[in-house]
Amino acid sequence: MKKTFLKSLILAASLLFSPALFAHETEDHAVLEVSDAWARKTGSRTASAAVYFNLKNGTDAAETLLSVSAPRAKMATIHRSFEQNGIMRMEMQDKLEVAPGSTAAFEPGGMHIMLMRLDQPLKQGEIFPVVLTFKSAGEVTIYVEVTGIAGLQK
Repeated sequence: MKKTFLKSLILAASLLFSPALFAHETEDHAVLEVSDAWARKTGSRTASAAVYFNLKNGTDAAETLLSVSAPRAKMATIHRSFEQNGIMRMEMQDKLEVAPGSTAAFEPGGMHIMLMRLDQPLKQGEIFPVVLTFKSAGEVTIYVEVTGIAGLQK
């Protein structure tokens, strides 16, 4: 009996804190969904890291990501990487609008959340929270899985 209860408790906790998927349902049952949230492990002297995920707007209206925060970093911002004249550059974004029915991919070489001045290195296997603040949905906490250097393996 105790083993069954413990297994159920572990399963419930893993679903609750799973970094793989977060869905925010609106009053009309439309969904704002964040999936596959991950970050690479960092070295002992690394002070910053990038967070990647997919953000699907299943609602009938545009949604805007206004800001981000993370307890593990003194500063967190929305960034976009891009190539210009053969050189990779990175630029902070004030916000990101996601059209209804579309998905914004936060991925290496593109959009990402930049965590700066980490309180300690990110270690493979850890899971940590990041708070996304949206114009309509408000604050949404996602859980980010720290992977190896190769990133998220599907």
